[in-house]
Amino acid sequence: MKVIEKYKQKKERREIFLYEKYKNYTIEQLTPILYDNDPLKRNAAIFCLQILSGDDVF
Repeated sequence: MKVIEKYKQKKERREIFLYEKYKNYTIEQLTPILYDNDPLKRNAAIFCLQILSGDDVF
């Protein structure tokens, strides 16, 4: 179980890091990340776009 917990913690830290990295990006900067191979990057970009919301996002 310790291995699973370590993996979860590592994933959570990476998600937080990516969110912090992308939170000041513009819509134009976030859009290409939506097509990245890394699902954590895509999810962080999606989360940032959801926070931005507005008509331009939709």
